[in-house]
Amino acid sequence: MKINDMLSGALLGAFGIAVLAGAQGFPDIPGQKIGPRVFPELIAAGLLICAALLVRRGIGTVASEGWVRMPDWLGDRRATLGFLLIPASLAFYVAMSDQLGFIPTAALMLLAMFLAFGVKWRSALPVALLGTLVIHFLFYKMLKVPLPWGLLSPYAW
Repeated sequence: MKINDMLSGALLGAFGIAVLAGAQGFPDIPGQKIGPRVFPELIAAGLLICAALLVRRGIGTVASEGWVRMPDWLGDRRATLGFLLIPASLAFYVAMSDQLGFIPTAALMLLAMFLAFGVKWRSALPVALLGTLVIHFLFYKMLKVPLPWGLLSPYAW
């Protein structure tokens, strides 16, 4: 999706104004010329300059491109389903990882994504299983991330 620069600039300008307004409430430090609001004000000024440049560039293209343009791949059913599979797999992980555990959940996610993106079963299954075990080893053993065991709790190492 391509959003016109005029709209992006307007949103960035509103954020810059909000930063500038928030910085005005910072107290002065007695005896110093530079207080805690100087840095946020500089950031807000930079945001407002960038917003003005984006709006200026977007004014010329809004007539030819419109406000929002959808990508070409959105009409392709397989590409759209593949795109939607990514957040769906993350939602599946959040919902099921405590019950199933990391290893079964991640293996199912990888297998589903491989198959959806056209990998053959013969390659997808071993790579999903081996990839899951490698990822589990790296995160659980090396980085000490507490991954859920779920169904495999009796076999936790």
